[in-house]
Amino acid sequence: MAQRVQSVQEFLQDSFYPLVAALCSEEAERIARKNNLGFCELVKPFCRLTSEVHMRDPNNQLHIIKNLKIAVNNIITQPPQPGAIRKLLNDVVTISQPAEGLVANVITAGDYDLNISALR
Repeated sequence: MAQRVQSVQEFLQDSFYPLVAALCSEEAERIARKNNLGFCELVKPFCRLTSEVHMRDPNNQLHIIKNLKIAVNNIITQPPQPGAIRKLLNDVVTISQPAEGLVANVITAGDYDLNISALR
């Protein structure tokens, strides 16, 4: 069995951390690109705090968090192209359809017949 060097609390903090969405102007992205980085990549070194952080929850209770880690993700503001949307929709519908020749289990619930097919 593998031995963990981290405590359970440290493991949970590294696994589940707050996500922050960044919406940057084109000017900010252009300036960040001078360093061959996006804005989110530029601020990433500052997203792991080694000091204690004092936060209050909605009930106004104080919580002290050590080694807080946050993740900054860029919000995509341009919608995908219509052809890409059509392809994604087609792929989802194709994947969700049961395979031909697959025998579905029929469960009757009141006036309804439910066809349930399960893949293993």
